Amino acid sequence: MRKYIVVKHHMINTMVMGPGGSEYVTIETAIAFAKKGFEVYIDSWGLRKPEDLSSIVRFFGIELEEFENYDIGLGEPPGRPALTVNTSGDAISGVGDVIYFHYPSLMPHDTYYPGVKGVGRIVGKVYSLINAVAFPFVFRKAKAFVANSSFTARFLRKYYGIDPVIVHPPANLKLLLSQEPLGFHERKPYVLVVSRISPEKMPERAVELAYLLKTRGINVKVILAGSLSEYNNDLYDDLRNAVAREGLEDYIEIIPNAPRSRLLQLYRESLLYVHITPREHFGISIVEAMAAGTPVIAPVDSGGWSDIGNYNPDIVKPYGRLEEAVKIISKLVRSKEEWERLSRNVRTRSFFFDRDSFHFKLYQALRKYIY
Repeated sequence: MRKYIVVKHHMINTMVMGPGGSEYVTIETAIAFAKKGFEVYIDSWGLRKPEDLSSIVRFFGIELEEFENYDIGLGEPPGRPALTVNTSGDAISGVGDVIYFHYPSLMPHDTYYPGVKGVGRIVGKVYSLINAVAFPFVFRKAKAFVANSSFTARFLRKYYGIDPVIVHPPANLKLLLSQEPLGFHERKPYVLVVSRISPEKMPERAVELAYLLKTRGINVKVILAGSLSEYNNDLYDDLRNAVAREGLEDYIEIIPNAPRSRLLQLYRESLLYVHITPREHFGISIVEAMAAGTPVIAPVDSGGWSDIGNYNPDIVKPYGRLEEAVKIISKLVRSKEEWERLSRNVRTRSFFFDRDSFHFKLYQALRKYIY
């Protein structure tokens, strides 16, 4: 008798801001159960046609031939599901046996993402209100809660009394790990920032970082690469205007919607990686940079420091204010020995977050809830 698994992901910000980590977790969650022989269906507003699914699979660098082997369907299954997993972590996706939290979705959006402004702030308030009203009904139906990091789990315990299982998101590292990292002198003088160009990610901090590097006379260039939705074109224009206004053309380059191949190249050839978003609950791009042997600098109030860096400055260099990040950059660009030590450490740490590890851990955590 066939057993059906449904992975639900109905998230408003995906449609407005473009794909992100929760979409990737959705795809890999479906794969995790398909590998175990279940018939899996993805139920998502943004994935209604096979070509939509193929497109996002390619976007995340998953080989289409591999994915098609799992024969994952779209929409509702033909029979009652043995398990339903809500991978958006909010009430919009409806009832699930399991809820996977990427962030505490019931918190006011401006508490967790204070960078959201304008129309995004209005949408955020409506989104928070819907979740606040509907989530108690969803909450009571769930059998298990999963958090993507200890950073997220602490919020859930504090605000909702939920003690979730922690299963870190996957990272697609196969191509990065298949090549030896470039050495210190083989790298370009780039400080890489990979982030969706969207208000809640605070991409203006990349421009601020470039300004600080210029004023301190540190001869490196910030590369900001990330997905850009048509709804954020005004933000993109604001960033470019700020670059021109401050004369930062030699200190920052913005690359919207870079193809996966270009991102992998940037991970490998950049000298350093800086994560710019405070209070980010995880950060898949951090792990991808680490797999390329690129030393990482991340906010101290983030999952990048607590979960990925494991509170260890020999793995991830933490910073509070951007001025502190600049001091770390200044030191590392002049210290080949320390750079090489960090490069070895981050690459070793990245193996812990590989997608195959995610498949195994997620299934082991949830198998007892399948009926």
